Amino acid sequence: MSQPLIAAHRGANEFLPEHSLAAFRQAIVEGADGFEFDIRLTADGHLVLHHDRTVKRTAGAKGAVADLTLAQLRDLNFAHLYPDCAGNPEAERIPTLEDLFGLVVDSGKDLKMFVEAKHPSKFGPRLELRLWETLRRWPGLDVTVMSFSRAALKTWRGLDTDTPLVWIFEYPFRRPPEGVQVLSSRVDYIDSTPDFVERSHEAGYQVYTWTVNDPDTAHRMAGLEVDVMFTDRPAAIRQTLAG
Repeated sequence: MSQPLIAAHRGANEFLPEHSLAAFRQAIVEGADGFEFDIRLTADGHLVLHHDRTVKRTAGAKGAVADLTLAQLRDLNFAHLYPDCAGNPEAERIPTLEDLFGLVVDSGKDLKMFVEAKHPSKFGPRLELRLWETLRRWPGLDVTVMSFSRAALKTWRGLDTDTPLVWIFEYPFRRPPEGVQVLSSRVDYIDSTPDFVERSHEAGYQVYTWTVNDPDTAHRMAGLEVDVMFTDRPAAIRQTLAG
C-alpha cells in the first residue's frame, strides 16, 4: 500500500497563524510534501492567502478581504492571537500568492501547491483569471487548482487544460464537474462512506481529504488509500504513518 502525500493545511499552523509565511516555512521544516491554501482577491487586485471572507477571526479587525487594499491588509496583525509571534513579520503580515511562490523557489524543495479558489467572490471569474496570469509568471511550479465552485472549475478549464483540477465538496451532489481529476471531501464523509475512495479510484479519480490531525484518523485514511491528506501537523502525521 502506497503512503498518501502529506500537505500542510494552510501551512503547519498548530502553533503559528494559518496562511502565514511562518507557517509555510515551518511546514517545509517538518517535511511536508506540499501546502494547501486559499486565495482571495483584494480590492486592488492582489491575490492573498486567506480563508475567511472577512478578517475578523484572523486579524481581529473589521472588513472583507475583497473590500480592502493590500496596503490596508498589511496594516493589520494576523498574529494577534499568537503573542509568541510578536515582532515576526512572517507571522504577522498577510502574504500574497507571489510571496509564497518566492518562498517555495528559495527553498529549493520540490513542493506541491494545492490552491483553493475561494467563492463566492464579488470578483467572479476575475479570481481565476488573476491566478492564471500569476502562474504564467512562475513557470515550473507544481500547482493543483481546487474549488467548491463548479463555475470556478469551469472557468479554470477554459483558461488552462493541463493543471490538475480538484472538486471539493462537503457532501456530493450531482456528478463531478467535467475536467476534474480529483475529488476532495472531509474525513467524516469518507468515514461515513467507506467505499467512496475505492469507487472514486475505479472511476479514475484521485481522492484528497481534510483535516487529518490525529493518529487514528491518519491510519484510517491511509488504510482507505486516500491520495493526499491535508493536516495542520505535517511532522506528527508523517511520524504516525511511518511508525
